[in-house]
Amino acid sequence: MLSIVLAGGKGSRLWPESTAQKPKPLLRPTGSETLLTMTINRLKPCGKITVVCSAENLQAIQDELANQTIEVVPEPYGRSTAPAVAIFLADGTIADDEIVGVFPSDHYVASHKSFIETIKSAEPLAREGSLVTIGIMPDKPATAYGYIEYCADHPFKVKAFHEKPDAQQAISYINQGNYYWNSGIFIATAHTWRSLITQHLPEIGVIMLQGQTACLNAYLEMESISIDYGIAEKAANLAVIKGDFGWSDIGSWDSLAELMTKDVAGNSLQGKALAIETQNCLVRSSDKEVVLFGVQDLIVREADRHILICPKDRAQDIKKITLAADQGIPR
Repeated sequence: MLSIVLAGGKGSRLWPESTAQKPKPLLRPTGSETLLTMTINRLKPCGKITVVCSAENLQAIQDELANQTIEVVPEPYGRSTAPAVAIFLADGTIADDEIVGVFPSDHYVASHKSFIETIKSAEPLAREGSLVTIGIMPDKPATAYGYIEYCADHPFKVKAFHEKPDAQQAISYINQGNYYWNSGIFIATAHTWRSLITQHLPEIGVIMLQGQTACLNAYLEMESISIDYGIAEKAANLAVIKGDFGWSDIGSWDSLAELMTKDVAGNSLQGKALAIETQNCLVRSSDKEVVLFGVQDLIVREADRHILICPKDRAQDIKKITLAADQGIPR
């Protein structure tokens, strides 16, 4: 299998941990390895890996992968995931029968063994002509993820994709029992990928078939659209396989907190941090000593020039801060 690792995300809900200059794939959430390196390492048993990243972060990505024989393809501009995949598939040396997997670069997986077993189980369906996605069994009514509705009498068959729900709708999905979280992982043959792009995104498809140089030269003209919206929601040959390998997209501070060690009061503390009469707080400090006293359910991040203080129940809204950057807050 050929693996495309998409490393263009900025992780705006993890500000100031993740910024335009320090994108989410280069974060080290649990130790010494970045999310990108974790992704590369767990995909190595599958075969060749290519990383697609933004041009502005090319040097940082290359530096991170300097000791690995990984091809890195830069996007001239950020155009979401479908054009990024089209750049890769524009390489005419990739045979039609080659299995091509598309993977986010910035997710966490606890069990590499279960992950590889799941990915390999998708290959037979892919060879039959399906676009296969991996669905994650939800353990709570999360509003931060899209959902995949599958047919109760045919668990491989996708009934519909659903965008991120509100809290009430998420509870309904959980209660119905035939919904997965959307992992953003897609697997198909190169022929299936090219056919789907040509069929559902014809303007991108025409450029893709002209080769990689044409793709790069016309990249700004391509529609900025994701695989989910541009292809998966429209594909008639979509299949889903359940993934149970300890997955997290680490898309926000509250999901990061779930991976961190907690004290008896439920606090997750990293760096120079002290919590007194404090419950259920996440603190990460790079330089200054941060002391919390008599508070609960807060996110506190001291990093570089910025200090973030936010209620945990507003973690999903932190991306609003990056929108305010244009008004004077440095990213």
